[in-house]
Amino acid sequence: MLKKWDKIWLNVLYLLGIVLLMILVIKGQDWSLRFKLVWLVSIILPIHACEEWQLPGGFHYQYNLSFGSDLPNKYPMSRLTDMLTVCIAEVVYLSSTFFYQYNWVVMALCGFCLLEVFMHTFFGITMYKRFKSKGKKTLYNPGMASAYLGFGVTAIAMIVDLIQHATVTGTDWLLTIVMLLAMALFEILLPERLFRSKKTEYGFASPMYFTKFLNK
Repeated sequence: MLKKWDKIWLNVLYLLGIVLLMILVIKGQDWSLRFKLVWLVSIILPIHACEEWQLPGGFHYQYNLSFGSDLPNKYPMSRLTDMLTVCIAEVVYLSSTFFYQYNWVVMALCGFCLLEVFMHTFFGITMYKRFKSKGKKTLYNPGMASAYLGFGVTAIAMIVDLIQHATVTGTDWLLTIVMLLAMALFEILLPERLFRSKKTEYGFASPMYFTKFLNK
């Protein structure tokens, strides 16, 4: 079952993203800006996954290299661990649409959007320094475009909406921190800790985007 899901989950995620986008286009005029922004996060994630995995792909390689891996195509991030991370994240983001009226839910989603921007900036700088002697001339890395143009722009819009229409309390900040920690635990830390393995059969086939810098 897991092997079958491994082969189709990205296509399922893309299909879900298209359906969510169509619903937004058809029904969005009746929604509040806040609800649209929360909904939008679940549309951006499939695009982000596509950029990291396939077009151009290779996010795993920079991630693993940054953690000092000597097996950057499969450890600690493998197809399995990243699949779990993305799928769990999509469930969390979709579930958040039912609780969009709470400031702390929007703040937590905003926090994760900003974290995506920060991490891809970090990876961009790290990989540029690592491969500039091999011909890398920009900070671009797989996932950076959708992180900035998707998650980053959405986060800014969320911040503006909160400033203009919300009264944020200390409780909101506390619950935001709790939700961020829970998301980090269940979306990232646990999948990687439980399923990472140097002997995994779910390794990536190649460094993809970074291949051109390894052959120089």
